Amino acid sequence: MEKITLKCNKNILNLLKQYNIYTKTYIENPRRFSRLKTKDFITIPLKNNQLESAAGLGIEEYCAFKFSNILHEMGSFSFSGSFLPHYAKVGRYCSIADGVSMFNFQHPIDRISTASFTYETNHSFINDACQNHINKTFPIVNHNPSSSITHLIIQDDVWIGKDVLLKQGITLGTGCVIGQRAVVTKDVPPYAIVAGIPAKIIKYRFDEKTIERLLKIQWWRYHFADFYDIDLNLKINQYLDLLEKKS
Repeated sequence: MEKITLKCNKNILNLLKQYNIYTKTYIENPRRFSRLKTKDFITIPLKNNQLESAAGLGIEEYCAFKFSNILHEMGSFSFSGSFLPHYAKVGRYCSIADGVSMFNFQHPIDRISTASFTYETNHSFINDACQNHINKTFPIVNHNPSSSITHLIIQDDVWIGKDVLLKQGITLGTGCVIGQRAVVTKDVPPYAIVAGIPAKIIKYRFDEKTIERLLKIQWWRYHFADFYDIDLNLKINQYLDLLEKKS
């Protein structure tokens, strides 16, 4: 996924407004859909280097980035209160709390040392130490495991709690729930509830047959207003019965 960083101007703010991409979530001032101001910097994902359409942004209408100026692919009716990387792909109806972050650079653990002299040439104190000791640059072996892992997939109807830590390269399945402060190191199945360090499956939101039914119906393909007349207090399978009649 390519990206571009721009200084906001009226044209960019109008573009976000035109595509119904919000950078705030609450209605303290109904006329303001954005916290961004001119001269703020914003990073935008690009598909096929296009900026002419919402499809080119990879962001669907009626989603919200509460704090971050780094935008990423996100589906309708989702919001994020966190600073996810530009390559993140977030589906529809997702709720991402504050403080969600990614693993930092991973040091090599299979070498004589995890210290930076084994992989990093840009640290001045390491370069100076070697030059002053033997008048040479230390012969490191390149190590950049994160460079080839530039994806994070968050499917539809995912709820991620506050201060969760995510490993690059994982997929969070549709309908899953990630407990507060969990450390997620591998894929999470659809509708699983996980928590802990490292995160483990605590239980599933619904029984297996109901999950199969939800995944088959794929209700997230629709606008939630289409379900306006279905009572949210109904049990899940009663709700799905009525939903199936509409679809």
